[in-house]
Order: sequence, then C-alpha cells, then structure tokens
Amino acid sequence: MNSNNPLEWEKHQVDHLFLLIGENPLPNYVAARTLLQVGGKVYLVDTTGTNPTEPGKEGPSQRLREILGLSEQDRVPLEDNESDAYEIKKTITAKVKEIQEKDKQDYPGETKRFGLNYTGGTKAMAVHVYQALLELKLSPEPVFSYLDPRSLKMRIDHQNTQLDVLEDKVKIWLDISFEKLFDLHNLRWNPDDEPIKIPCLTEAAKDLVDLYINQRNSVAEGYRKWREDILAKEAKYQNRHWLYENQLKSVSLDLSNLPSPIQQVLKKGLNLSSNQLDLKVAKSYGFNKISQFCEWLNCGWIEHYVLWQVQQIRNIEINESAMSFHIEDSDNPNANWDKFEFDVAFRRGYQLFALSCTTAIYDDTCKEKLFEAYIRARQLGGAEARVALVCPHNDPARLEKHLKILMQDKKIAVFGQRHLKKLSENISKWIEGQSY
Repeated sequence: MNSNNPLEWEKHQVDHLFLLIGENPLPNYVAARTLLQVGGKVYLVDTTGTNPTEPGKEGPSQRLREILGLSEQDRVPLEDNESDAYEIKKTITAKVKEIQEKDKQDYPGETKRFGLNYTGGTKAMAVHVYQALLELKLSPEPVFSYLDPRSLKMRIDHQNTQLDVLEDKVKIWLDISFEKLFDLHNLRWNPDDEPIKIPCLTEAAKDLVDLYINQRNSVAEGYRKWREDILAKEAKYQNRHWLYENQLKSVSLDLSNLPSPIQQVLKKGLNLSSNQLDLKVAKSYGFNKISQFCEWLNCGWIEHYVLWQVQQIRNIEINESAMSFHIEDSDNPNANWDKFEFDVAFRRGYQLFALSCTTAIYDDTCKEKLFEAYIRARQLGGAEARVALVCPHNDPARLEKHLKILMQDKKIAVFGQRHLKKLSENISKWIEGQSY
C-alpha cells in the first residue's frame, strides 16, 4: 500500500473485509489493497451477474479472486438475490458467524475487526449488507467505507453509540500499472504491438501541429489526398492493416505531391535530401516497427505530440504514460482486429486519464472520437477516469460545453487550436481543476 502517511490507515484497516462486487472491479481492488490489516482476508459478495457460471465466461468476481489470490471459500454468493433484503441479511449474518467460529479456533482470545466497502454492487446490496453488520452489534465496531470518485478519497464512516455518522476521508494513492488495470478487466494488448512509451519525431510532430494551427485550411486537404493516393496505395492500408514488415522494407514514398509546407516539415524533420522517403529507415527515427512509422505519417504524429507534451509535465506527478493501446478481443484471440484502441493515456496512481486525438475539426467527428474514448475509459477506470479530446478545433469551449451536457460529465475537456502550443501546461491545469 502506498500512502503519503501510512499511519493514517492504521485505525481504518480491518481483519475481515467484505467487498460488494459490481461491474467494475477497480474500486474493489483499491479497497482490498488499502483497507486490510497484514494477514487480513477479503470476502467477495457477488451475484450471478458478476460471477457467471457459463463455461468460458469470466466475470469481475472471478477476475478479482484470481488477481487477489482468493479461493472459492472467499466468496459470499447472493446468486439472484441482489435485491432481496431477507436473503442478503441471512447470507451475511451466516458468513460472519462462520468467520467468528473459525477465529475462535485459530486466534483464541483475540478479537478481529470486520469491515465493509460498499463502492460496488447494487444499492440494495449496500443498504442490506450495511444493516446486517450493524444489527450484529460487532465489537469492535465494523468499519464502513466508500471510494469517493469525485475526491479520490476513501470515505470512512464510524458508528458511535448515538448512531451519529462521523466521516474521515483519506487520500488514496495506489500505483496500479496499465497492465494490471487492463488485467482487472480481462483485457490484454497485442504482445506484438505493445503500447508506445517513447514518442518519436517530436520536433517534426510539433511543426506539423503548428501548421494545423496556422494553415490547416491550406494544407489538410492536400495531405489527406497524399495519404489516400500515395501512403495507402504503396503501403496497402486495407482493412486497417499495413503490409507485413518485410514488405514495407521495400516501399518508397514520393513526397512531391504533398502541400509544400507539409513537404518542407517532413524533409527537415526526417533529414531527407530528396522527395523520396524509404520506409526501411523507420528504426533510425526511433520506431520499433515500420508500421508504426506508417501510422505516424497517417496523422499519427498528433498522438506522438500529445504523449510528448504529457511527458513534459513536471509540476504534477504522473506515474505512467503511453500511446497506441491495441487491445485484443479476449473472446476471439485469433481475430485479426482489435477489440478497441486508446490513443494516449496516463495514470496518476490508480486514476486513468484518456486523451483522444484527431486532426479533424468537424463537430460530429470530434464527438464520435471523444465518446468512444469516454466509454472505454469509464469501462477501465470507473467513475474516477477522466477523458479529454485533443484536436485543432477553433471553438473548443463551445464543443466542450455541448459534450458536457450530452454526457452529463463536467470533467470532460476539449483542447483545441488555442491550447495546442502549450498543451502540457493546459493539461496540467485540467488535472488540477483550474481554467485552461
């Protein structure tokens, strides 16, 4: 457990922790890692919805048991009774008494503390499990907790003899890697196409961003035509796949039909002496594969620029950042397509920030890009996740206002034309809740 002051947790940690399992396992994982005493045990209160019995199907409860090293005995199954007060109370009461009997044998003379984290599960589960533990009149009193997605703090409720609720809020800083975060949802990226952690050709990307800020109307259409007529034709961009690496090695692209400003940026940034670009030199520019260079040329440079800008942030701690997340379809691992993609993402502790990137300026395209990222980010990072769109839109404030109303989320951000030059500064302000 990572905390700015680990002693803050001492009075809140328990020996036996009940977790209510919902669709997103992340809050449960955070609770399990922060609320347990050394040697404590977790019990997953699940339903048929979160612990499916169909062959080959795995739910959040099964994922958590595997990741936390729990057994079937650590389940508290409610089956289809997630809204039945009587069945919920009966099940929880029986489990508590079973645990107490075992404690008497294993720890004679010791009194163990129980706790409930009610972040997950249904509202009915939270109410009735909470009530069941209260009615048992446990001593010491149980610790009730909730992971607050707005403040990123664990809310601790205490029950005193007058049943007044006191609150403590303890800041959570639990470092969960991208890999662990995806694993919690039974998602994995393609091992042959891992996320990119080091952006490439950042100076050239910066110059292209400047062109899209100052001269987009005069260069975008010509660049689009070159990508369709030359890049796609020569590198065979069909069904969202480039040629195989050994085939791309022999591909040479003619830059002469590019708009002059784009051509100049590429020749300078790629150190070219002619209008011919041999793709085989991709690794000399820092790319692991030629196909990644093709993506860069296909306007992927904006993602490299955004990742580079994220990594320039110094005043705020960022634990991990990367781009180009190609997530496999776990239900069909042999499929030649991705289940979904992320453009750029970074983490602060367990909080996920997803940045969707596009060179488009039309509202419908921008909305579609942000909406897709929003769905995936909330799927992975829960209510704590934050999402932004980065694009050269000339009225990002209007677009942002509309998207906030549409999605009913005030934390969405749109970084447009006026934000791009100082993107790292503007992202930093967004993280801290300031105007940007």
